[in-house]
Amino acid sequence: MTGAGRMAVGACLAAWTAAISAVAPAPARAGSGLGDYVKAARLLYAWRFEDAERAISALARTAPDAPETRYLQAELAFLRGDYERAARRLDGLPDDAAFGNVGPLRALVASTIEATAGFARYESPSGRFVIHYPPGKDEVIVDLAAEVLDRAYDAIGDDLGYEPPTPVRVEILSRASDLAKVSTLTESEIDTTGTIALCKYNKLMIVTPRATVFGYSWMDTLAHEYTHYVVSRASYDTVPVWLQEGLARFEQSRWRSPPTDTLSPVEENLLASALASGRLIEFDAMHPSMAKLPSAEAAALAFAEVYTMVTFLHERVGYDGLRRILARQRDGASARRAVTEVTGLGRFSKVESAWRRYLRKRKLSRRPDLTGHTGRARIRKGDPEAPDGDTDNLGVDRVRDAKARNFARLGGILRARHMPKAAAIEYEKALAIAGDDPFIAGKLARTYLELDDADRAAELAAPLVDLDPTDAGPATTLGAAHLRAGRPGPAAEAFERALRIQPFDPTVRCGLAQAYRALGDVGRAERERRACDTLTRTPR
Repeated sequence: MTGAGRMAVGACLAAWTAAISAVAPAPARAGSGLGDYVKAARLLYAWRFEDAERAISALARTAPDAPETRYLQAELAFLRGDYERAARRLDGLPDDAAFGNVGPLRALVASTIEATAGFARYESPSGRFVIHYPPGKDEVIVDLAAEVLDRAYDAIGDDLGYEPPTPVRVEILSRASDLAKVSTLTESEIDTTGTIALCKYNKLMIVTPRATVFGYSWMDTLAHEYTHYVVSRASYDTVPVWLQEGLARFEQSRWRSPPTDTLSPVEENLLASALASGRLIEFDAMHPSMAKLPSAEAAALAFAEVYTMVTFLHERVGYDGLRRILARQRDGASARRAVTEVTGLGRFSKVESAWRRYLRKRKLSRRPDLTGHTGRARIRKGDPEAPDGDTDNLGVDRVRDAKARNFARLGGILRARHMPKAAAIEYEKALAIAGDDPFIAGKLARTYLELDDADRAAELAAPLVDLDPTDAGPATTLGAAHLRAGRPGPAAEAFERALRIQPFDPTVRCGLAQAYRALGDVGRAERERRACDTLTRTPR
């Protein structure tokens, strides 16, 4: 997610350039120092950091102590990840200096220093990414993150025709609330929409999966945010939210698979329901950020819409066309004009009409059993290290049939009391009424695993694996069932899917260690054994 578009520092820069242009006399605008400040600010605003650095260095030679020079130096240092230097360059300046930009930047720098204090540093094998993370359990994901990003760099660079300067800074944050500290989003907006990551300020920021209830597709999210980075750099940050998010959603799995137009069942249900009710979200309503939409359901629907728009564009014009759309925007065309020109459809209204026909031809299916599911991360409240507590009935309210819901709730109570045989009976009653309800089927699969019926557990879990990208439970159950039945290959495949959602579950990491060892994959087995040891180590 690109965050709040061009808010905060970017918006301050825009306001600053407008203010300077308004107050500066014509000769000054033509070539004096004020004009040079405008140029440098606009280069920062356009993610042209190398050009901006040269412009700011020139200003520092002619007016090193000017508040505007010091502000721009601080802004550049912040965008380079040198937060302490940024703070020093602002020292002694009043908040209203540089047309009121100093105060907001000072606050952002201070809160970022606080949120990232004590972070460790890990460089990807290629040297293209430097990951900053809190020491402790997050050590078990940094090498995985680096591997994903190195692959994404190659795949997305080939697709979109641009490879940015390196290294790229990545920050893994301890809590979702920290995302509010290092950006312009509020905690309420993050909690409402399930926003878990941003590409902003020349870096990628994600919240550790430890800070969510069930995990989230954190590996694809890294590639998603990196796509935003590529698009912003390649286009001089001219691409609007709807197209940014569509491209990022389209590219987020490219690190591991070819391009695909496959919607998750949750996405398909949301789109089908919105089409049937005529309640699609207008593209302009997605500005300035998906994170500012009114609900998690609205955000999930918006992502599904823009994803299908980009799959439609890709089918029509290919990657060459997508690259030309970005180039036209870099050269000054609006997104609507660029898309219209490259598709040859004449007007953007015709593009939208063709996209809607494309959606109807896909014959999207509604899934009543997925009502209430959004595929968005559920933020954990409080300390990420706190015990989960009883989660056996968390989500039971989504079971639509009241009688089935009561049986399922009783099954959860019995399972929590370590009575799996009795729990299985109640879950079976619930499933007989509710059909293939994913909540009930998932709980029953886990219960049969506890009862050593691996085949029945696998039978129930397998259809659930692709339903919800924020729930690793079905894939974890499936992996454990295959491992118990002596099938290390399918076990590893299932656990790898779970790893992409919840890498802190000891069942996943320890299970992968066993599966890889059985398959003779010594390197991966050792990596997972170390993670298993870290996650099962008793705190002193």
